[in-house]
Amino acid sequence: MDQQKPDVSNQVYGGFATVLRVFVLLAIVVGVVLLVRIIYLFFGTLQSAPGYDAIILFTDPLVAPLNMLEPINTPYDGRFDVAGTGVLLGVMILEFILSGFRNSLERKSEKAMIQAIAAKTRATESSAGDEVDEPALKK
Repeated sequence: MDQQKPDVSNQVYGGFATVLRVFVLLAIVVGVVLLVRIIYLFFGTLQSAPGYDAIILFTDPLVAPLNMLEPINTPYDGRFDVAGTGVLLGVMILEFILSGFRNSLERKSEKAMIQAIAAKTRATESSAGDEVDEPALKK
């Protein structure tokens, strides 16, 4: 019997897909936190809501690159956070792109696994065919 090299491509694709899944989950969590920030700032009366200070403190470093965009005052004693909205849109686009890569890697992983199973099945069938010699029928 000849030893075949194990096919690890499905494991590699699956591993990368799992890592991307973690990044997608992180992007979703950051997006939700940014959305909460936008809502808190939009309604100025929500400053007394639980977690207001923590959300603002957590998201300030994320929004800092776009701080040059001035917020717009709202009729609800708050302001529309243009910088936060821009960052949220960027995070959503990033999540969309990462999801596409993850789906592509999962498909490649599944395809590699199916090919490995098919190769193993063919090898098993051919070795079984070699071992069993049917006697010739006599007339």
